[in-house]
Amino acid sequence: MTGTQYTDRDFQFGQNYRYVVRSVSLGTEGTQVESLNSNAMPASPRDVYPPAAPRGVTAAAAPAPLQRISIFFAANEEPDLAGYNIYRSTDENLPKDRWTKLNPTLLTRTTFVDENVESGKRYYYYVTAVDKAGNESLPSETASDTVP
Repeated sequence: MTGTQYTDRDFQFGQNYRYVVRSVSLGTEGTQVESLNSNAMPASPRDVYPPAAPRGVTAAAAPAPLQRISIFFAANEEPDLAGYNIYRSTDENLPKDRWTKLNPTLLTRTTFVDENVESGKRYYYYVTAVDKAGNESLPSETASDTVP
């Protein structure tokens, strides 16, 4: 390798590494001579990168007597995806951090049925994706429907 930079493309988040550097020069008769190791540089890469926001979120209300709204969305493609959160509000202008999270644990499916709805009310939903490191995506686009 030549140059003064190196990119380790095979690292794994959550692992501890130590890197050392050696210089190489040409010695007698063109033989390569290596220096001693540099001071070791520790590195512990952490995953701080959230997944993309889910796409294609739609909401569809079921007619009486069912009174429920089904939420559908496209699956994320990140290999370290852990699941999804669904948030709801009856006020689309309410700041997103004040919406109600509907699932107590991460969802692993791309559908959700909200059965805690009332006839005649409009409900708004957004979805977030969460990776295995606990990073949560930005909110998806909002979807809504009115329960008949």
